Amino acid sequence: MIVEAATLSVPVSLAPASAHKALIDGHGRCIHHLRLSVTSACDLHCIYCKPRSDGAGSRKLTDRQRVEFVQFLYEQYGLTQVRITGGEPLLCPSVEELIQGLRAHAPGILLAMTTNGQRLANRAVALRRAGLDRLNVSMDSLDADQYLALTGGELTPVIAGLHAALDAGFPPPKLNAVILRGHNEREVCDLAAWAFALGCEMRFLEAMPIGPAAEVNRRLFVAADEIEQRLRQEFVLRTLPVEYGETALRFMADGPRGRGTLGLIAPMTKPFCGSCGRVRLTSEGKLFPCLLDERFADMRPAWTDSGFDPEVADRLITEIVQGKRAQGPKRQSTAMVSLGG
Repeated sequence: MIVEAATLSVPVSLAPASAHKALIDGHGRCIHHLRLSVTSACDLHCIYCKPRSDGAGSRKLTDRQRVEFVQFLYEQYGLTQVRITGGEPLLCPSVEELIQGLRAHAPGILLAMTTNGQRLANRAVALRRAGLDRLNVSMDSLDADQYLALTGGELTPVIAGLHAALDAGFPPPKLNAVILRGHNEREVCDLAAWAFALGCEMRFLEAMPIGPAAEVNRRLFVAADEIEQRLRQEFVLRTLPVEYGETALRFMADGPRGRGTLGLIAPMTKPFCGSCGRVRLTSEGKLFPCLLDERFADMRPAWTDSGFDPEVADRLITEIVQGKRAQGPKRQSTAMVSLGG
């Protein structure tokens, strides 16, 4: 059931729209993109991420607090994009209400979501009606047994979810596959051809040595150059222009098995730190300037008994953003599932 956004009771405005000013870090990068985690729970236990979790732990932010935080960044600093993440965001029962609140109080923002797709089939219509613009869906293998080995879950619901999203009117979702040695590196051409037939962009990711999966990801690491070489065995690849702030190296692929767009996300071998305009807010209210940096600002003091305090929020945000490093230090003991990766 979709709940009206007004039930969140967020103030109509935290600042005049004309108050936009750029949020610039200490290296001249403009922060314009927030990854907003709504839960650290996940219904899969992917070997490149972490074991299955019930999301227990620290006190979580409320949907109202999340809307207030996004509204503040939108009105004060001209935030342009929010990506809703987890854990698995569709384990959050109120995510449609949250999307409606974000749409109502930050109307010009682009709203996206990254999901494992397990619960997408039953939520796609409600998500679209709530105001979600785009979806990214994890698709690590087309082989049901391999998918089970990688994620601990079933492949069939993901495929059903993709078709439901297209039927609900979403643009073709981008499909993400983390490539691991001995698991799915030989599937990259099959994944690309399958995505092209569906009209989707296929993106291949290097595994990151983060949290409890760090050692596994180092041991099974496959570099983007190897993935590209495998793709070139069956497709002619033409490099596409990279927009400022883009995380993926993108190609137009053409071959007997189809034509479409591919992306390579290579944070380890081809880092994109120089144009990074992202910060991430965890479900507990920790604002991380970088996925690979253990430093964060606890945003919870910005909410007091009297409500949201813009001055406190501005001080905390500015301080952590100013400290955003030129390149991620590649030290992160926190599990990816808790970071909204």
